[in-house]
Amino acid sequence: MTFPVDTRELVLHNGRIVRLRPLRSTDRAIYERAVMDLSPRSRYLRFFAPIPRLSERLLDQMTHTDGYQHVAYVALTPDEATAVGVVRYIRDARDPRTGEVAIAVADAWQRGGLGGQLLRQTVEHARLAGLESLTATTLLENSGAARLLQMLGFSAGGASGPHSEHRIRLGR
Repeated sequence: MTFPVDTRELVLHNGRIVRLRPLRSTDRAIYERAVMDLSPRSRYLRFFAPIPRLSERLLDQMTHTDGYQHVAYVALTPDEATAVGVVRYIRDARDPRTGEVAIAVADAWQRGGLGGQLLRQTVEHARLAGLESLTATTLLENSGAARLLQMLGFSAGGASGPHSEHRIRLGR
C-alpha cells in the first residue's frame, strides 16, 4: 500500500470517490481555496490559530514539497476541481528518522472515512521511506483528531499548554 506516483481513485466507506495524488507547487490556488473553504473552526483546529487568510509565505511552505523531507498528498473531487483533503509529513531536520504528520479534511467530507484512509496511507508511506516514528500535534479540544489518531495506532503522549502530542512507532 504505497502512495501513487500518479493519480488514483479511493472509494470511501460512505461511497464517495476522491482522486489522490501528490500535492504540486502548481496546486497553490486549489490549496488556498481548500483552506479558505474550511469553516473558521476547522482552520483554527488545523493551524492552532484563527487564520483569516493565508500569507504568501505559508502558501509557499505548504505547496513546495520535495517528496523526501516534505511529502504531501491531496485528495480531490473526481473532476479534480476541488481539494477535499490534504495530508503531509515533514521529516525532523535534527532526526530524519522521525517526522510530523498533519491532515485537513473539508468540513463536508469529514466523518466519511477520508481522514482515516489518508492517514493510514501516510503512515505506510513514511514506514516504507525509512522513518521510525511519526508524531502529530493536536489541540487538546480536538477530540475528533485524537480519536482518529488513536484508531490508527498513535499513542497519546504528554500535553503542553493547549497542545497534545501523539506518536506512532513505525516498525519495519
